[in-house]
Amino acid sequence: ADQTAVATYDIEQMVREIQSAVSAGVMGMDKFSEEVRRGMFEVTQVGEQLSQIIHQVQALAPRVLMVNEGMQAQATGAEQINQALVQLADASSQTVDSLRQASFAIDELSQVAVGLRGGV
Repeated sequence: ADQTAVATYDIEQMVREIQSAVSAGVMGMDKFSEEVRRGMFEVTQVGEQLSQIIHQVQALAPRVLMVNEGMQAQATGAEQINQALVQLADASSQTVDSLRQASFAIDELSQVAVGLRGGV
């Protein structure tokens, strides 16, 4: 009878230890499940934020293209202005040459006129 009581006590102890281990395992699983849920929530939030960032970057692409086109148009305009200034400089140089020639011709005509007056 003593052996039966000791065996029964040992079995009760083992059952309690098993129950305690199972409870600890269940608590660990509950804790792990909660951590997984939190992790999934955070991953979902990060995914949404990345999606918003991608959308914003995609929205910026046309604006960058527009700025680039504007800069190219300005560069083309600046080149056209430069060419016009070169042409203006050439025209000014030609005008100066023409004025010198006209001045020389006027001087010659003036000398001829003086000579003609002296001969009259």
